Amino acid sequence: MRRGLIDSYYLMVRGLRDALRQPEVELTNIFIPMFFFAVTVGAIGSVAGVAFGVDNFLGFQMPVAVLQAVAGVAGSAGLGTVTDIERGYFDKLLLTPAPRLSLVFGRICADGVRAMALTAIIVVTGLIFGSGMETGIAGVFLIIIMGGAFGLAYAGIGMSIALRTGSPQAAQAGFLLFFPLLFLSPAFAPKEVFAPWLEFLATINPITYILQGMRDLVLEGWDLRSLLGALASIAGFATVTLTLTLAALRSRTA
Repeated sequence: MRRGLIDSYYLMVRGLRDALRQPEVELTNIFIPMFFFAVTVGAIGSVAGVAFGVDNFLGFQMPVAVLQAVAGVAGSAGLGTVTDIERGYFDKLLLTPAPRLSLVFGRICADGVRAMALTAIIVVTGLIFGSGMETGIAGVFLIIIMGGAFGLAYAGIGMSIALRTGSPQAAQAGFLLFFPLLFLSPAFAPKEVFAPWLEFLATINPITYILQGMRDLVLEGWDLRSLLGALASIAGFATVTLTLTLAALRSRTA
C-alpha cells in the first residue's frame, strides 16, 4: 500500500511536469470555458430573471464553466498515456516493481490537481465579476475540491480508452463524451422549465447533481442534501470510470 502511494506520487509529479512543459494546452483548457462563460452570461444574463427566475445568472453559470474546464483537462488524461505507450515507456514501467494500479493512478491524480488549479481560476474570476459566494471561503475551497474530484473521476474515461486502443484519436474522444452529459443537464436553465422528456433525462444525469451542488454553494448557502447528492454523483461516476480503467489495464497487461 505504502509503495503504491509513493509510486503514484512520483508518477503524478511526472504528469504535472509534462503539463508545465506544454503551457499552451492549459491556456486552451481555460480559454474555451471562460469564453463560453462570458458569451453565455452576456447573451442570456439580462433576461434570465424574467425567462426562468434566475437573477444571478453569473453565479448560475460559474459551475458550468468549472465542469467544462475540468472535463477538458481530464479528457486529455489518455493522451499522455498513449504517448507513453507509443514511446515504449509504459512497457518499461510495467517491468518495474511499481504496483500496476499506480501506473494509471499517478497520471489520473495529476489531472485532478490540474483540474483544481483551473477550477480556482474560474471561481476567482467569477467572484471578481460579481458571482458572489453564499457559503464564503469554505464554499470556494469545497468547489475547488469537488472540481478536482470530478476531474479525477472523468479522467478514467480517457485513460480506459487509451489503454484499450493506444490511439491518440480515440483517447481524445473522452472529452467529446462530456458534451451530451452537459447539454442533457440544467446547464443553461433550471430543469423545471424543460420539456418532460428532457427533464427526465436531466433527472437521471449525474452531471445535474454535481452542478446543483456547486450552484447551491454559490447561490443558496449550505444545503446538506444537495451537497451529498453532488458528492454521491462524483463517487458513482468515479466508480464506473475507474472500474473501466482497471479492466482496460488488466487487458493491456494480460
